[in-house]
Amino acid sequence: MKGIICEKAGEPFKIVDNLDVPEPSPDQILVKSIYMAINPVDEVMRSMGVLVHTWPLGLGIDVAGVVVKVGENATSKFKVGDHVCGCTRLGYPGYNGGQEFLLMGAKVTIPKPKNLSLVEAVTIGVGLETAGLGLFNSLDVKLPDLQEILEQKYEKPQKNEWAIVLGGASSVGKFATQASIFALLLLLFDICGYKVIASCSASSVSLVKKQGAEAVFDYKKPVNEQVKDVLDITKGKVHRVFDAAATGDEFAKELFKKLPAQSPKLFSSTNTWSEITDFGGGKTKIADLSLVGRPDADGEYVNKLLAEYIPVFVALFEQQHIYPAPYDLVGQGGLEDALEAFKYQQSGAGGPNKVIVKIQDE
Repeated sequence: MKGIICEKAGEPFKIVDNLDVPEPSPDQILVKSIYMAINPVDEVMRSMGVLVHTWPLGLGIDVAGVVVKVGENATSKFKVGDHVCGCTRLGYPGYNGGQEFLLMGAKVTIPKPKNLSLVEAVTIGVGLETAGLGLFNSLDVKLPDLQEILEQKYEKPQKNEWAIVLGGASSVGKFATQASIFALLLLLFDICGYKVIASCSASSVSLVKKQGAEAVFDYKKPVNEQVKDVLDITKGKVHRVFDAAATGDEFAKELFKKLPAQSPKLFSSTNTWSEITDFGGGKTKIADLSLVGRPDADGEYVNKLLAEYIPVFVALFEQQHIYPAPYDLVGQGGLEDALEAFKYQQSGAGGPNKVIVKIQDE
């Protein structure tokens, strides 16, 4: 089959036509890739080799498509013809949206919400799963009750607490914030009863507030001034920091110094490469997408969590508590356009929008 691969770190992505169609294990499904979204981590893996388990590296960890084969243990969840979306296994051949067919783990695959088109659904996988792992696993935020959502009886709690999201509207680059992660974080924190203060540049204040942040602070200021601004706004009622930019541990360290010793201090980051540990009397957990879909012990732990979160996520979309990210669709479809979409995302032309491409017709 055809697909897009990179042979080794630093080499460009290229189109090949000699890939084997993968065979799903009992716990997997085989998906025909219809839409793929580009994420900053695609370039991180290509340029640095970070998170790559086995070469060659395929392009595209965000996918939406149609199920064409179902492993025997996955038949209770999916059937041939189902529309699905989600984040695929990072750094393994055969699990990429930039090829005709790909493998997905049944536990971590999202059934397409009924109110979303397939092109909208491709925008949600990486952002939603990262935000979920960050909030509900790392930052001790309570998962909304599924039955209450389904019965339209869910009422968000009023915590009278702030949460911090670092990385609002950051520039495109190796460690740029994924805009869909940021937007979904704001929505999920709000649903769970928290007020959000987000970091951004002065030029992005209106955009970030429009996305749902109640207050903002300027990440271009010195760290001590950022912390002062945050404490002035929140009156110290802030105990949770999500570092969507993967560069915010210095801010969190300075903040934790200023909070009372007995105060809960929880920090989560998407930074999987710097080996950040506990600091300042707080607890650190990494929202590690590199574990999604993997069969080892750490992967199975994450898979189990996501299997619990996914029905809630789908219900939140279908009840219109959360929404897909705005997107730019590049080209008319095909692998050549997928390479152009990658260049488009890297150039920053899409701004805060998700950059997507159609791989093939359904």
